[in-house]
Amino acid sequence: MAISKTAAFRGISDCKIAAVTADTAVSLTYGTLYDVPIKDLSITENRENYELKHDDQVQALESVLQSADVSGTIARVPMDVLNIFTGGGVTASGTTPNQAQTYDLDYNDLPGYFKLEIVSAKAHSDAGDVADIHIQFKKCKIQSLDYSIEDGFASIKFAAKAIRTINDGQIKSIVFNETSSQIS
Repeated sequence: MAISKTAAFRGISDCKIAAVTADTAVSLTYGTLYDVPIKDLSITENRENYELKHDDQVQALESVLQSADVSGTIARVPMDVLNIFTGGGVTASGTTPNQAQTYDLDYNDLPGYFKLEIVSAKAHSDAGDVADIHIQFKKCKIQSLDYSIEDGFASIKFAAKAIRTINDGQIKSIVFNETSSQIS
């Protein structure tokens, strides 16, 4: 028998990002996965809505998913993630005890596409047959970054837009797993 199609989940157990290296009719490939120390995530679907009207009445409706707005807060400063978001560069320099990691962003650095995936290992279904839930956005591009530096820990708020892939036309994917799986 198939596992449940309805489940609740609590929290984000893991979040990873990878650059889109190819998106063609034949393949969709990604670069190295990097951990995103995510605190929260919000998703808003954007739809194009159409109405068929005649005789002064709406006769039919059509709603087509165009994209999804994905925003969240990052709890640390992950240079490799910033590099994927913005197209900047991360450089290591120096020798012990004077090593440094530097993230630079130039005015002509362009953001590329990336995959963003979260997993929640705190899934609950009535049948108890869902171990984890994955939500994946296969092709996103950063829209904005907002650095918040205050009395406590600094954080980075980001906003991205997910669009359909050339490969399979998907914008997002939600997967319920009977057995927990890692982001890959």
